Amino acid sequence: MPLPEQDKEWLNGLTLRFDEFPAASDIVREGEVFAGVFVVTAGHACRYKILPDGGRQILDFMFAGDKTELHSLLLTSTDHGIFALGPTAIAWINRDRLMAEIIDHPRVAVALWWNALQRAAILRERITAMGRRDAYARVAHLLCEIYERLRMVGEIVDHNYRLPVTQAELGDALGLSEVHANRILRRLQTEGLIVYQVRNLRIPNLDALKEAAAWSPTYLHLDGSSQVVRNATPVPPRLW
Repeated sequence: MPLPEQDKEWLNGLTLRFDEFPAASDIVREGEVFAGVFVVTAGHACRYKILPDGGRQILDFMFAGDKTELHSLLLTSTDHGIFALGPTAIAWINRDRLMAEIIDHPRVAVALWWNALQRAAILRERITAMGRRDAYARVAHLLCEIYERLRMVGEIVDHNYRLPVTQAELGDALGLSEVHANRILRRLQTEGLIVYQVRNLRIPNLDALKEAAAWSPTYLHLDGSSQVVRNATPVPPRLW
């Protein structure tokens, strides 16, 4: 959603403070009183749930530019945790100003609405993968998604990127054991679809990997909001 300079200035002015978290640390723990809205400014994080038996399910990933949901402000406590996969920096947002002044920034409201729809689409795709794709396609599909999302924030260099997850975390995201995830990565490497070395990933032939995953970027909505919305003067949506 293209934003006028005054909207960008207003967004930057909402920042309260910056915090940094080391790798493998909790940014938010499940059950905590939510402190507010934040945006990931650098690094990689994930949302997760812990089961009674100690098992972990990674729900989705957060990269630079991703934020927590606005509707979290309505909750008395969090229903999931947020974990720093590597060294991660976040910016806390002034939620009182956000809620009071967003009515004067309708294009920002539409952009945030679009962002929420994109995250819902990613979750729908993950449910589909968990329910209907085999392990091989699940891993290949997620590697394609991570590639495209990191490409959008400038973290891809010549088809190389730092894979922000360990094999155990990859398994936790896809309902696989660490051993099974390792086996799939080795198979993809043997087939020449990836080159994997200590969390660094190179994709020699992106089209071939996408074909193996039966991957389509449609659900990521990488083109942003529709042209109809961009050409219109948006009416502020009623978000609360």
